[in-house]
Amino acid sequence: MHVVEDLLCSFSSLWPRLRGVVTTGSIAAVLMACHQSSPPVSESPPPFVFRSLDLNQRQANGDRDWDLKSPEARYDLSSRTVRARRPSGVLYRENEPAYAISAELATVLNDGELIVLEGNIRLQQLNQRKVLMRGDRLVWTPSKSQMVIDQRPQADDAQSQLFAHHLTFYQQRNQLIFQGPTSLKRWKDRPMKDQKPQTDIQSGDGTWNLEDGSLNAQGPIQADHFDGKKLTASMLKGNTREGYIDLVKPVKLTMPDEKGNINAGTTRWFYNLQKLSSDAVFNAEFDKGNASGNGFIIDQRANTVIAPDNCRLRQPGEQLKAQRCSWNWQTDVVIADGDVELRRDDLNQITRAERLEGTIGEDGLLRFGAPGQRVKSSIKLKDSPVKGSQRDKTPAPVRF
Repeated sequence: MHVVEDLLCSFSSLWPRLRGVVTTGSIAAVLMACHQSSPPVSESPPPFVFRSLDLNQRQANGDRDWDLKSPEARYDLSSRTVRARRPSGVLYRENEPAYAISAELATVLNDGELIVLEGNIRLQQLNQRKVLMRGDRLVWTPSKSQMVIDQRPQADDAQSQLFAHHLTFYQQRNQLIFQGPTSLKRWKDRPMKDQKPQTDIQSGDGTWNLEDGSLNAQGPIQADHFDGKKLTASMLKGNTREGYIDLVKPVKLTMPDEKGNINAGTTRWFYNLQKLSSDAVFNAEFDKGNASGNGFIIDQRANTVIAPDNCRLRQPGEQLKAQRCSWNWQTDVVIADGDVELRRDDLNQITRAERLEGTIGEDGLLRFGAPGQRVKSSIKLKDSPVKGSQRDKTPAPVRF
């Protein structure tokens, strides 16, 4: 009985923060015995060992804030420090479980003012996108609802993994702040260690709201696609719930195998659909020519770039304009539609049609034709200069 009394006497100073460990009635009954049976306090009292630890915290309005349990814990009276093995707990939002948390070790400092979790940290979102935050160390300040993962921080969802220098999570705001350099890797289906990500986006600092899905990251931004395409931008904004990222101008897309690059304004990337689109004017540069238009659509699944309005193509000796153009960078087929006009410098030739098809040859030049379709061409021939002396000259008579 004295052991229990001594334990509760020593823990009376912890009572305001460790509600739920012992009942209020038992504390009041034992405090009277503390002054009668307490032995002299040594300079370095041994730590108390508990078979289980159950901590909980409520917000100022009475709502549940968090719970933390451990099958074994030690309490150091002099430093007011609890060390617990295999801690696990729950974070609440509006009295409902929102996140599950676990680690290998926990250190509770100053009776709960600061909690440090170490080893195999897992902070699992229980609803919505079920984002999982991981790392080797997490520093938790309950009064601020703040958690900082500063060793090997990582955040995962069903199709992506985010790596950063620091991750800071604010529980009540559902806000994740990452400090760069940051890498966001995305897979087509789910992350796999033995498979390269479909896209790897490099960025600086940023924020991600795990409730509404809003995502912001500072630049410079660089996105590398598995097939060799590279995309750069000044910064990015997006929404992971709606499945898009806005790449803020200036935007540059470099095509593989030195086939060229596209310079554009702000571009929206629907990463689940593998499409990029922009309404801004673009300019594409190739080895032996360039193209421009009002907006573009890049379909990564179909390997095509579409200029839906005011398409212009220029290469040595030729210029083409049309309402719409498309290019398949895998087959090198180019199609121009709607009021097509092709001008060739040679012979001042002008060809008009509703549709022209062409291919890019090994020399990098685009050659057009219109198989099976009617075209209208005009050629202007220059008159050759004729000297007057030759025109008036009379041939000599013929004699036999």
